[in-house]
Amino acid sequence: MKCIFIGGADRSGTTMLASLLSNIEQSVVTPESLFKTEIPFKQPLCTKSYCNSLEENLRFKQWQLDISELKAQSHSEYRDFYKDLVKLYCGDENVRYWIDHSPNNLAHSKLLNSIFDDCYFIHIVRDGRAVAQSQIPLEWGSNTYLDAAKAWQNKLLYGFITQSLFPNKTIMVRYEDLLTNSEAELKRIYTFLGSPNTKDELKIKNNFLPKFTKKQHSLVGKKPDVTRAYAWRQKLTSQNIADFQYYGKESLDLLDYEIINTGNIKVTKIHIAKQYIKELWTKKFLNPKKYKEKRKHVSK
Repeated sequence: MKCIFIGGADRSGTTMLASLLSNIEQSVVTPESLFKTEIPFKQPLCTKSYCNSLEENLRFKQWQLDISELKAQSHSEYRDFYKDLVKLYCGDENVRYWIDHSPNNLAHSKLLNSIFDDCYFIHIVRDGRAVAQSQIPLEWGSNTYLDAAKAWQNKLLYGFITQSLFPNKTIMVRYEDLLTNSEAELKRIYTFLGSPNTKDELKIKNNFLPKFTKKQHSLVGKKPDVTRAYAWRQKLTSQNIADFQYYGKESLDLLDYEIINTGNIKVTKIHIAKQYIKELWTKKFLNPKKYKEKRKHVSK
């Protein structure tokens, strides 16, 4: 089974790209599998013990999968275990491609490559100002544009390190190109993946999304909407843009994203201090309550 690990900054389109790649024949897109790097890959592998750890992991519980039958099996390699796990998830013995869109994949690319040797990495990049605009209203992640700029650049770093470590296994894709020229971009990705067979008609899936993430991924499962590429321009204030560009200007420029002139808007030391307090207060006190309430509501 070939593994396609998509990664990038949160809200960069990892889930959207996974849904587009579901058009590959004999492929399955699973919910995010962050648990695979949270539970240590102990050697030698004990299938029963590993299954027990999975069942206790909160992220794996989002798969809502009964793995009791896997416990009775014996696996010598984790890649073989995950092959059976993915088959169990989709109920198909003929799966050839596992598509995983966990955003943190590239931060763990060295580990993943050592476990799943037959793998590909896709680094998806999106304009950081759009990433920030999409993420800040949510109950996790950055809460100010100054913090969002730093977080975005940190995630970019993992992608470019992965490209350096595994140049023949890694491809970079721009979110905006997927929206504005999706046919050509998908063709380029398919070529990189070894030209797998694809369905004649583009059928985009979203049935792999956990219940509590469906609202924030409302566009997944639909054909790419070109207007989404630059929708953030109408939603951000000049101060928002100035804040993000204060830390992220050089990275935006290196990636050929247009730097916007914000006129006389200044990012002063007092403003930075106020935004720091806002970030801290929201992250430590407001968001945890919102996060807990949201998941409590969708679990009913």
